Amino acid sequence: MPTVTRKKKLSASPDQVYDLVSDPARLPDWWPRVVRVEDVAGRAGTERTRWTSVLGADSGRMLRLDYRCTAATRPRRYEWEHELDGTPYEAHLARQSFEIRITEAEGMSEVSLTTVNTLRGSARIAGFSMKKGQKELIDGALQALGKIFDGKAEG
Repeated sequence: MPTVTRKKKLSASPDQVYDLVSDPARLPDWWPRVVRVEDVAGRAGTERTRWTSVLGADSGRMLRLDYRCTAATRPRRYEWEHELDGTPYEAHLARQSFEIRITEAEGMSEVSLTTVNTLRGSARIAGFSMKKGQKELIDGALQALGKIFDGKAEG
């Protein structure tokens, strides 16, 4: 079960960070490869919100991934999960989830972003590769958040 956690301090209040990361419509601003978000159902920042992220793949194809919020505690935690049933990903993933935890730290926010991937079948042997890809994904997301709130990409 490849699990990856990364942290970053941001020059923003927990409320400001939560408002951004819990709004599916804002994903193109900070989540890697998201070109647009469609079919948002529910209110941003609350449990049971559902949406479709449209991602640009290296091949030039567009990928549509459905997600749902599984837990939300303003302004401290936001969790969402990839809806896998009936998709090509179901053969390789039993579960894929993401969690953002936000804590106040010396007038800033410390953001902890975790992804958990439960692999299925022969995909289990690819755990190391999956973990590497998830580290790059999370690092890209945190870098984009840093650029939004701190005006810089590094750190």
